[in-house]
Amino acid sequence: MLLSGNALAEDYVISIGAEADSDDGRLLSFLGDFKVGKKTWLSMNAGLAKTDGVVRDNETKFGGVDVDFFFDPVGLRIGGAYWGDPDVLDSRDLKASLYVRGDAGSLSLEYENRNFEFDLQSDLLLGRTVKFNADGWGLSTRIQVGDRVSIFANGMVYEYSRPLRLEPDIDVLAFIARSRLSIIGSLIDNRYNAGLEFEFGSRSIDVSAGQWKTAIDGSTVDSYSIGLLTPVSDRVDAEVRVSFDDSEIFGRTSALSLYLYFFGGS
Repeated sequence: MLLSGNALAEDYVISIGAEADSDDGRLLSFLGDFKVGKKTWLSMNAGLAKTDGVVRDNETKFGGVDVDFFFDPVGLRIGGAYWGDPDVLDSRDLKASLYVRGDAGSLSLEYENRNFEFDLQSDLLLGRTVKFNADGWGLSTRIQVGDRVSIFANGMVYEYSRPLRLEPDIDVLAFIARSRLSIIGSLIDNRYNAGLEFEFGSRSIDVSAGQWKTAIDGSTVDSYSIGLLTPVSDRVDAEVRVSFDDSEIFGRTSALSLYLYFFGGS
């Protein structure tokens, strides 16, 4: 979430967003950040993604709660989340982030523990369930390189408790949907992203490039995006983003997203 300086000074930020892509994927989401102490924030998010698949259509639900404690310049963020489709694949996640933040930028060490449950889909194996987990470690940084220019980068690497490519029926997931919003979008081996943000008064534009590798078949997806953040009124920001993905298996897709941020204070 990239917000204007005015928004960051407020006591709450509430966001609603929508995204659609060229593979008939649709996403609706809600996010909320609430100041519950002098240096403490409570964050909540929820959403629903619908995708048209090669084999079957899919609905992916997600939601989570985080608490952020900032001790200037060090902060700690912890939380939990749910993600997935209970009839196919879902996970219950625990997250933690230890970060340092100042005028020059920020650096964050991130950890994620994911516990998956996969309901086998073929007629022969229907009714059986496979459980596995993954531990993810990552780094995220943002560096101010000028009065109105900053560089950002992040990455995450996951280690699974068992090799997913050898799991019975796991290849079914690769054909549920092609969309970046599909249920397989979170089953990754690693992901990396980097970019630049340029500020023009109260507006900003960011460009980024990244890549992720799927855990099911080892294929890679290259991703590029450009986003514009602009104030709409004294207490509303709007963010528009265009993204392009190039998958080794499914080819090219594009996506358009719009988020509105409402903020205020006492």
